[in-house]
Amino acid sequence: MTPQASVMYAAPLRPGAAAVVHQLLCGMNKKPGVYDPQNDLIPLHTFPQLHFARLLVVQDLANADRAVYGLPTTGLPEYLVFLAEIDGEESTFRNDLVRVARAGLVKLFTNCSTYKDGSDLGDWLNASRTDAAATYVNWRGRTVVQVREEETLRRFLKQKLKEDMRADSAENVRLALQATVDRSKAQGELRLTSPIPTPIAWRIQNALNLILVPVVFLLFSPLLLILLPFLILQIRHWEKNDPAIAPPVDPNHSEKLLEMENQDVTNQFNVFGSLKPGRLRLWVVRLLLLFTDYAARHLYHSGNLARVSTIHFARWVFMDGGQRMLFSSIYDGSLESYMDDFINKVGFGLNITFSNGIGYPRTRWLLLDGCQDEQTFKRVLRRHQLPTEVWFNAHPGLTAANKHRNLLIRAGLEKQSMSEKEAAAWLALI
Repeated sequence: MTPQASVMYAAPLRPGAAAVVHQLLCGMNKKPGVYDPQNDLIPLHTFPQLHFARLLVVQDLANADRAVYGLPTTGLPEYLVFLAEIDGEESTFRNDLVRVARAGLVKLFTNCSTYKDGSDLGDWLNASRTDAAATYVNWRGRTVVQVREEETLRRFLKQKLKEDMRADSAENVRLALQATVDRSKAQGELRLTSPIPTPIAWRIQNALNLILVPVVFLLFSPLLLILLPFLILQIRHWEKNDPAIAPPVDPNHSEKLLEMENQDVTNQFNVFGSLKPGRLRLWVVRLLLLFTDYAARHLYHSGNLARVSTIHFARWVFMDGGQRMLFSSIYDGSLESYMDDFINKVGFGLNITFSNGIGYPRTRWLLLDGCQDEQTFKRVLRRHQLPTEVWFNAHPGLTAANKHRNLLIRAGLEKQSMSEKEAAAWLALI
């Protein structure tokens, strides 16, 4: 099994460089929201391990809201950010990136204040890596190669069924298709790559995380139980006194976002904003995201995040020493349906992870209310949503549900035998 990784390179922009970077990034598109494989900066489509990639300028579009909490509204940087969801190790991807797209990367990152002429690009990218506090992968171990091969298999089987529609039992049809696929594989017409062994280092790291997080929690649980009533009361005090900040969304901003959305069945989503001040609050957020990451790593890695199955990848990233946070996800369908999914199915999760952001609708006892104020919630998110200048999807037209269907088709094809009912259900997938 090849694990997936969420990679982020982030560097502060030089003053006034955002417009230059925006122009360069727009040159990587055919039109807003549609990547151009003929661009001369970064040929994202040539990286065999790359599921999704985004390049964008990260800036706090609601920066003025910080003044309500007495926080400075100037002095924090804008960033050029490269996000990638990949198979395997970040270091391998980074080396490939430098080898293939050095000139384009330098042209972009020269606009960053931390990049100096003559810098070793690989070392600089490594130093610019920003780790996520929590990540989510829809189906751990499903590689780019697997997605492509299984979609090719489905189309192959569908074509064979069209060519030969003999009336026969479902199981006999399945066995005939199985034999046809075996012949095509032997002749090199089809390829179904077997999973590689899971890297030992990853297995050890994952096992340690599985064990150590609850062990540490248990060790500190007596102290946490003593502090919990005070923490709950403090959270409730915050909830009652936090100012509500939800002005209307700038129509021009909304139009710009709409122009980039719904170019395919899969969309990208990036929101960025400031956290409410206070060291205790920051530690509460860190703890909650630690549990989020633990659950995503060990419980929700096979097709759904709680009850939401339309998300391919997601990440939560602290920036500026915990003053601000970036949330980034890749999802199927419209933004409206995406937000409705969360509100209706796991609203408490939204409240837990986002209620410490400036402007978030007031929660009650952390879990209640908040996003249930639906229109305010959607307005706040839209105000903080960032345009994604470059958006690459290695699997256009394939939803998370499609990928899972294809996985089931392959698994069913490889079975030695099925009942007639099972075979009929399998054929219906094709």
